[in-house]
Amino acid sequence: MRVAFVSIPRFPCAVEVQRDPALARRPLIVGDADQPKRVLDCDFAAAGQGVSPGLSIRKALALCPDAVVMAPDPVLYRARWESVVDALYGVSPEVEDQDLGRAYVNVRGLLPHYEDEDALALHLVEAVRAACGLDCVAGIAEGKFPAAVAATSLAAGEARAIPAGAEGALLRPLGVSLLPLDSEIVMRLQMFGLETIGEVASLSIPELQSQFGFAGKRLWQLANGIDEEPLRPRPPAERIEASLSFEAPVAGIDVMVAAAKQLLSRLLLPLRGRAARELALQAELVSDRGWERRIVLREAVSDRERLAFVLRASLQNAPPPNAVRNISLRLGGLTGDTGKQLSLGERGRLQRQLEESIRQMKARYGYSPVFSCVDVEPWSVIPEQRQILVESDA
Repeated sequence: MRVAFVSIPRFPCAVEVQRDPALARRPLIVGDADQPKRVLDCDFAAAGQGVSPGLSIRKALALCPDAVVMAPDPVLYRARWESVVDALYGVSPEVEDQDLGRAYVNVRGLLPHYEDEDALALHLVEAVRAACGLDCVAGIAEGKFPAAVAATSLAAGEARAIPAGAEGALLRPLGVSLLPLDSEIVMRLQMFGLETIGEVASLSIPELQSQFGFAGKRLWQLANGIDEEPLRPRPPAERIEASLSFEAPVAGIDVMVAAAKQLLSRLLLPLRGRAARELALQAELVSDRGWERRIVLREAVSDRERLAFVLRASLQNAPPPNAVRNISLRLGGLTGDTGKQLSLGERGRLQRQLEESIRQMKARYGYSPVFSCVDVEPWSVIPEQRQILVESDA
């Protein structure tokens, strides 16, 4: 299968430099949003001084003290990359979105529309540039691994097509570290004195299987430019979304929860009869950067109370780091609503137990220690005016 590999190297850094060209003057590090702070991405200048993704920011700055550290903007990165994926879908109906800045495209059958495969590869580069304004590299070959290797040695904005049958010659002089295999297998190859892919290709399948078991056959295939791994196109998925802007930046968890519930109420009508498996909260921070929290549910949920509970728990456990100007809620993984078989009378029995417990506490303390939180003005910027507590007997 003819496959094109499209890559925008160091994608988060490329987006940051595009937003602020002055960042190109110094080494750039993009940190992640978790604690402890670690490197999400770095540019080639920082990588040349030993910085790599996953390294702690403290160690990264020790290796590259003159680097600029930027907070991540996952909302912007995802939006830019989605525009690239949409552009690739305009070329081929099968696109595998591997990661931010990396995608595979099935180009089988597209050659009659272009002068040759080199022209097709250049068209992919131009489509990406038109979609996001960034230069990518594109390689076409028979299989995913040879296509990725064909693109690795290219400069930004270049493209290359490897003729069918020439994949082995392309890979032969390269190091075994490029093989998409477990690091343990690569280390064992180097311990055996096999430094290049060509040296591995010269061995037979039985010889490799005697050392690596079932992985030996795939190792032989990859070394000879044969990659039978199928393309995994992203299936089209329907999503529903709603957003809310604030008159002034807000930072309280209560108002964020109230806003999320209001957005959920807006989405209940288009959600009717279906359930959601994924929730995504996004917000624009006062620092002009984006914040995102994605929640994947173990099962599709349609009940409003359960969805609201998940949103509240997510905001309380991991709130936005700064005040926000707006917030949006997206429901994805939509599927048909299904029912669950409950034990006969189970819900009524639990409700009666709860009511009886509250009555016993009221008899003991003289009042009900259980209160219900009732929305009054959830849109208010004054926390005390959003909700009130009402004594509950159930």
